[in-house]
Amino acid sequence: MKLDIVLWPHPVLLGGTDPITEVDDDLRAVVGEMRRVMFELRGVGLAAPQVGVAKRLMLVCPSGEPGDEIVVINPEVEILEKGGTEVGDEGCLSFPEIYGKVRRAKKIRVRFQDLDLRGREIELSGFVARIFQHEMDHLDGKVFIDRMEPESRQEVEHLLDALRERYMATTE
Repeated sequence: MKLDIVLWPHPVLLGGTDPITEVDDDLRAVVGEMRRVMFELRGVGLAAPQVGVAKRLMLVCPSGEPGDEIVVINPEVEILEKGGTEVGDEGCLSFPEIYGKVRRAKKIRVRFQDLDLRGREIELSGFVARIFQHEMDHLDGKVFIDRMEPESRQEVEHLLDALRERYMATTE
């Protein structure tokens, strides 16, 4: 099995995902391919829909170093209001060379299962909280341009048009 990055506006990026109920060899192979893709493209996070798999699965690796990644299955995020929000620059592997400002919660609590389906709960802040929220959005059928600050979105609209045209050319 070889998986590759899916570019926006592919429908799998916008359709949401199904929960994972068991970890088998096929799912482990998907995780292995996601690791390969994420590190080849120098990403710090990757959600399963970004490689064409509509499952509630993501990898998070704020260091960008192989071996530091966290496998996250069936996550639930709770925004911790006391942390407030902040605007930061984001990009996305499914939107090559497109970046913009996105407002995210500074602090979150995440409940998820690991690759052995053991329950985990962690509190996150800063950059890693931003990564989790970005990848969570993918699992819910949202992409970062949906949350982009209006001025940033306007600045990249021509790039989005070009990406849309590129995608349409591959589906004809």
